Amino acid sequence: MKNSTSTKTLSIFYIIFMSIFSIVIMYSLCKYIFDYQSVVIEFNALGYPEHLIPILTFGQALGLFILIRNKGLWLPEWAYTGFFINFICAIVAHYMSKAGNGAAAVLCLILLGTIYMLNKKIKAAEKTTPETSPKYNDNLYSI
Repeated sequence: MKNSTSTKTLSIFYIIFMSIFSIVIMYSLCKYIFDYQSVVIEFNALGYPEHLIPILTFGQALGLFILIRNKGLWLPEWAYTGFFINFICAIVAHYMSKAGNGAAAVLCLILLGTIYMLNKKIKAAEKTTPETSPKYNDNLYSI
């Protein structure tokens, strides 16, 4: 019973952190799409080319869809990796260009790490829960 409660608690925290992460990424996507000129100015200040914006927009939208869906073994891992590389590059770009402090990228990196670890713990707990194992299923033994 304790394992089930722990899994439920982890799931609630996962949903909370994933919601915050999704809101931040959706804000970024909306800014990329609807406020394109200011994003171009920001990217130029950071030393990135303008043609990178549509690629990042598509990649972030696809990655967010994959993380929200959370199905499969290797596809979510690639989404986590893509976001990790994106946020590390953003932190380094802000630091090197002295244009802003990159706090949003640091926050997103912390959120990403948190949802990654919570997701791993939830999946590990679901694998070891007796209720999901066929040998403990009461329906198999009923007449």
